Amino acid sequence: MRIVVTDANIFFDLIGIGALDLFFHLDHEVHTTELVLFECDAVDLDQLQAFIASGQLRVRNFTVEEVKVVETTGRRKGLRPADRSVLFHALELKGLVVSGDGDMRKECGEMKLECHGILWCIAELHRNGHYDAPQCLALLDVLEGINKWLPKDEMEKMRKELGG
Repeated sequence: MRIVVTDANIFFDLIGIGALDLFFHLDHEVHTTELVLFECDAVDLDQLQAFIASGQLRVRNFTVEEVKVVETTGRRKGLRPADRSVLFHALELKGLVVSGDGDMRKECGEMKLECHGILWCIAELHRNGHYDAPQCLALLDVLEGINKWLPKDEMEKMRKELGG
């Protein structure tokens, strides 16, 4: 079982494509932070609450002293407090980061943290038998409609691998 620390944009995408529930059926221990949850609106929080209550989504809270350390985690100026909290928590757990944010991916590379985005999540759902290739292709279509920041080259590569 792998430990993953998830950023808010991944939750938004998973909710948007209707795959949040299945994401929590993967063989991963899923973590996030309270600062990430602060970025979610009430509707998204409602959907996440059941996974928090069941223990499938573990939420890291911080003391005042820890928040000071979190604020200094990472070097990029564009990182938000929630981003820094994900990095901090992934470092302490030796987990991988799941985020679609470009600065986060670059920061993870410098910190030697494994990092993946929403396309990896879809690939994991496919690899674990939750979706077949046509269903994954349909998910990619929906995802393209809700997330304009997707890496086009990676999208096309994934479509080809799925036979689309």
